[in-house]
Amino acid sequence: MDLSEPSLERLRLKLRYKVLYHVGHNCADVDDLVQETLSRFIRAAQRDQIRNTEEFGAFINGVCRNVILEHRRRVKREPTLDDDTKVPEVGVRPEAEVLEMRDAIDNGLAGLADRDRAVLKALYLDGRDKEEICLEWKMSDAQFRVVLFRAKERFRRVYSGEVKRSNATMH
Repeated sequence: MDLSEPSLERLRLKLRYKVLYHVGHNCADVDDLVQETLSRFIRAAQRDQIRNTEEFGAFINGVCRNVILEHRRRVKREPTLDDDTKVPEVGVRPEAEVLEMRDAIDNGLAGLADRDRAVLKALYLDGRDKEEICLEWKMSDAQFRVVLFRAKERFRRVYSGEVKRSNATMH
């Protein structure tokens, strides 16, 4: 498989055309989607995860389709701001409020199972890579996504209960 600069540039142009076709010319994230597709493709090639390296078009097409679908799901979840919406000012939080928030997060993490707590802490607080966490916990990529989704949901429930309790005691 040829991963030279000229062949990657040709591949980038083809992917850009495909992404533009699927997300439209008004999308500001076209280049990011193309870059993400290429990086996933190169990572898979380096790890020998492509079955037929002579005809990798179907593989990269599937990767591109997945990146576009992930982008669409993310855009649907995130609220869009129009030009008339006032962006709230980000002020400095009082020190006591920061400490209360840290306590609520610590209590929320303490209310989780060991694996859930370790995965959330490693990913969000320690900034470790998903692959590194998967190796440590002997999980596949699909298992990691399920564990992360469930851990975030459990944390959200525990954390919101903790915040409600602290707000009730304050009033």
